[in-house]
Amino acid sequence: MQTAAVTDEYLHKPMDRRLWNESYYFDFTAEDVRGFMRLGFQPFERRANVWFYLVRDGTAYWYRDETIPIEDCHGHHVRTDALQKSYRIVEPHVEWSLTAEGNCAASDDSWDVLVGADESVPVELDLTFADPHHDAYSIDMLVETQDHYDQSGHYTGTVTIDGTQYKLDGQGFRDHSWGWFRDWTPGEWGHYTGTLQFENGECVTLVAQIRPDASVRTTFGYRANGDRVETIDEAGVSCSDGLEREERGRTWAEGDHPERITYSPEFGDGRTEIHCTPLHNLPIGYEDRNWALSAPDGPWLQGVLNRMPVDCEWDGVAGAGWIEATHPFN
Repeated sequence: MQTAAVTDEYLHKPMDRRLWNESYYFDFTAEDVRGFMRLGFQPFERRANVWFYLVRDGTAYWYRDETIPIEDCHGHHVRTDALQKSYRIVEPHVEWSLTAEGNCAASDDSWDVLVGADESVPVELDLTFADPHHDAYSIDMLVETQDHYDQSGHYTGTVTIDGTQYKLDGQGFRDHSWGWFRDWTPGEWGHYTGTLQFENGECVTLVAQIRPDASVRTTFGYRANGDRVETIDEAGVSCSDGLEREERGRTWAEGDHPERITYSPEFGDGRTEIHCTPLHNLPIGYEDRNWALSAPDGPWLQGVLNRMPVDCEWDGVAGAGWIEATHPFN
């Protein structure tokens, strides 16, 4: 693992590839509100996308737009008729400012998050990501066409939902990736990603690629605490829902989710277990836009990207974070 370059914080010159993409993700956990956000840019398709999801007391508030004209974007700022969102680098690899204001759909039902809801409420966000727990590490995503680094840190600020303001003081994660073609639609295998922070200062980032028989194909990730970092050699992952993998996409989208997801990473000092309790499931339909690489007459909705805020426990230490899992949608 290497520390990312300072210059990599900024937008990159795109390759001469139609499916080239650059994305910035931020997620956070706090006592009152949890959330995750994305800004993504596809300059050769002349569009950008916004993901903005909050969870408060079992209700999800969200806005998603995948077809924002690139001309409506200025650096890390995107404006639509419903929402404007900005990222600002205060100090590379040390501090970012995140703001958003607009109207979000609202529902406590996972299916509504996937297909849409009529109810809308005003939302504002003003957060600072700072005091990183460790360096921004470049990690091997096992995809030669992509570069990626990530970092855990501290979030402070406010979120206002339908006129009620919540002060946030919590932990979270960010990542930045850029390059050509990464197919997230699940084929023979999917993935389970955990970005978890614990009260003792430990942070774990783990991606386990899963075969249809639930065995782990490959694993990559690390644990970090201050200046110390240790890569994960291998890991297992299990769900408590009793479902087959091909059932999970629709079943979870219809409102179900497991009571527990357990990661079993192996470090130099042996194997351990991290138990995660999902508090909600936010299913995101992942569409197959890779026309150059897939059958043009194939189904449009290929899979579901499940995003779940979780409480977690590791050797008696409490923590929180987000889990992401892809499943086919049948």
